[in-house]
Amino acid sequence: MAAYFVDGCATIVEIGGHLQPVSGFLRHVPEEFVCIDPKSEPFESDKLDGEPCRVRHIARKFQDVDLELQPGSYGLVFVGYSLKAFGSQDAVGQKLFSLIDNSAITVLEFSPNLQRASDQMQSLLKRPETETVCSLDFSIEDGAFETTEYGTRRLVVLRPRSGSSDLQNMVTHA
Repeated sequence: MAAYFVDGCATIVEIGGHLQPVSGFLRHVPEEFVCIDPKSEPFESDKLDGEPCRVRHIARKFQDVDLELQPGSYGLVFVGYSLKAFGSQDAVGQKLFSLIDNSAITVLEFSPNLQRASDQMQSLLKRPETETVCSLDFSIEDGAFETTEYGTRRLVVLRPRSGSSDLQNMVTHA
């Protein structure tokens, strides 16, 4: 589902995703795909699915990575959102706000039953700089995962309040 909402973005930045990055689910090949997760193996390539694409997997916390991104030029993805603080930097702070506020679209997927994720999401969703374009609740019914606090999931799609009408048309005509 996250891949659907970043379809057409020239650059995709994913925070997390070390075991299963969203790149494997994309319906298009972007110009650049960056996955930032301290648990991922560092990786670089000039191809994604055999097509030209700058691919980077960066094994660090996002708070420790500086990316040169043009405002409105990228889609931002967090699947399994549940950030932890990084040293003296809060998990939710100016670095995260800047990434979200400057993206064309942000997809956040999390467990509303996980207290840390739920609390952080409340602070993200009430910000006046963004608006919610889509919110989906679903459950994972696999016989094991469904009995944990991770079995219930929520996917929220945000965009800057000054978002483009093209993005609105893409979402509303899906």
